[in-house]
Amino acid sequence: MEVHHPHHPSHKKKWSEYILEFFMLFLAVSMGFVAENVREKYVEKERSEELIQAFIIDIKSNQNQLDSLIVQNQRCSNYFDSLSINHASIDHSIDLMELSKSLDFWMYRFMNRKTIFEQMKSSGSLRYIQNKGNLNAILQYEEHANLAELRSLELETKEYYEQFRPGLEKLLPPSFFIIREMGIHNSKITNSSNLEVFPGLRKNYLLHDKVLEKQLQETKLSIDQIRTLSKIWFHRNERLQTSLISQLALREESKKLIELLEHKE
Repeated sequence: MEVHHPHHPSHKKKWSEYILEFFMLFLAVSMGFVAENVREKYVEKERSEELIQAFIIDIKSNQNQLDSLIVQNQRCSNYFDSLSINHASIDHSIDLMELSKSLDFWMYRFMNRKTIFEQMKSSGSLRYIQNKGNLNAILQYEEHANLAELRSLELETKEYYEQFRPGLEKLLPPSFFIIREMGIHNSKITNSSNLEVFPGLRKNYLLHDKVLEKQLQETKLSIDQIRTLSKIWFHRNERLQTSLISQLALREESKKLIELLEHKE
């Protein structure tokens, strides 16, 4: 038996229909691109705000460090300034025993905390910061913070170990350094951690304390040697003041940068 299929005449589309379909497809694709672009902008803005908040934490950590350093360095600067002027002007010998009790050998150095900045730089996330003024302020801050760290960790340390300590070692007897070390730790020598770091300090010192103290009391520096000490104090203070200038400026810059980054338009 022969089966007859109904014949459906084909519908020929008009050009206007093709144009309409093309336009709808183009519009859909365009809207997709626009939506994706809006989403990326939103994500970048959110990421930028997260990075800024984390960066502010680093700045505040540096601020706390600077507050402490500046107090200590100003104290040391005043101390060495006083010693330098005194030893440049006196015409008599000095009490080395008294000097051994007061001399400050500590160095208070600045280390720039820049974890978030390095993360942003290495990952290319700095581009998320759309506000160019904020970005420039961040870059300038990091440059100045690195300079403050350089002056503190490298230049000051170099002067300390290559000029300050060697200069004192040429002028002062071994008893000066031993008595000074004992004086610093004597009050805390029973502390368990100090006993581990200085296990034989007190015991060995007490075996020779009378000899060492007599040696130091009998050591008399000449006026020329005292003048040399004055120059050592002066150059130590000179380097301290250079570090202080950077630290004070950076602390002020930190305050302004935090205000800028925390400001909501």
